[in-house]
Amino acid sequence: MAASHQEIVELLRQVTGEDEDWAAGVTPSTRVDTDLFIDSLEIVELGARMRDVYGVDLPSYIGGLDLQQLIDLTVADLAELTAA
Repeated sequence: MAASHQEIVELLRQVTGEDEDWAAGVTPSTRVDTDLFIDSLEIVELGARMRDVYGVDLPSYIGGLDLQQLIDLTVADLAELTAA
């Protein structure tokens, strides 16, 4: 089951503890690292939730990215990952 942009934003909101106003500003092109400043503990929690809900291995995916790809990782990329 592929996730929508909004479903990924909701997971991000849950792991960061942000409110719905924050979530409203997150678009598909929002970059996880450089726009949202998601830290490593939040990435671990996001990975656990994505694994539980979508069967996605986010840590392995992220581990295969080079530095520029990691910097450029967007919310849309996370949603697309769930479709793979």
